[in-house]
Amino acid sequence: MNSGRIILLAVALVAGGAVFFLMSSGGNEPVPTAQIIPQQDAIEVEQVLVADRDFARGDRLDVEGTRWVKWPASNLPEGAITKANEEFYASLPETVARSVMVKNEPITEAKVLRPGQAGMMAALLTPGMQAVTLDVSMRQSAAGFILPGDKIDIYHTVDSDDRDGTLTSQLLYANVRVLAIDQTFAQTGEGAQPSSTVTLELVPTQVEKFLTSRENGTLSLALRSAFQPEGGDELLQETQPSEIVVIRYGQS
Repeated sequence: MNSGRIILLAVALVAGGAVFFLMSSGGNEPVPTAQIIPQQDAIEVEQVLVADRDFARGDRLDVEGTRWVKWPASNLPEGAITKANEEFYASLPETVARSVMVKNEPITEAKVLRPGQAGMMAALLTPGMQAVTLDVSMRQSAAGFILPGDKIDIYHTVDSDDRDGTLTSQLLYANVRVLAIDQTFAQTGEGAQPSSTVTLELVPTQVEKFLTSRENGTLSLALRSAFQPEGGDELLQETQPSEIVVIRYGQS
């Protein structure tokens, strides 16, 4: 064998050995595998009613002042109002805050009073005020358009002393708040209804005169504008009439 073939064979052996070494050393590297992440169970949630603004004690709730938020079903506040409680949501305009509620706070049964519950009327009353009732007809109550929450003036009509059929009327109280009409504590959107019993809010010193006037003569209610000019009547200010309206046989 000549020297050229020997050299060629040696080169081939060296190259083959190098290839074998590289292949054997590379085979020890771990084969990458896909990492399996365990799937978490989906969290069950409920739609919970929360305050969308601050409510003071005695404030009426309303749709605009509330909203629905998602809440973990396993951690619902006690007495929380959920979407399943359709009866509560339907009576929302007649529901009042029993205690202060702040924005984003869940509304619960313990924090509100609903129609028919004990303490409902007491919660509606401004501190220091008293509630009185008056039986009225459509004619005495602005054709039934007076609704809970409205402000009214009360007029007292009596027979004159000369017994000639003359009636005299004068303003008894101004700017009185209407608490309820019959058993309705909020405006329902049903329009004018024949009124029978109106519940009004007065200061204690006015109640005695109101009751006396109710039994001696006729009390009529006049609806006030929702937009009063500046410098208007003070709340429940007892006024002395500057003009007495005299009605003779249906003509003033």
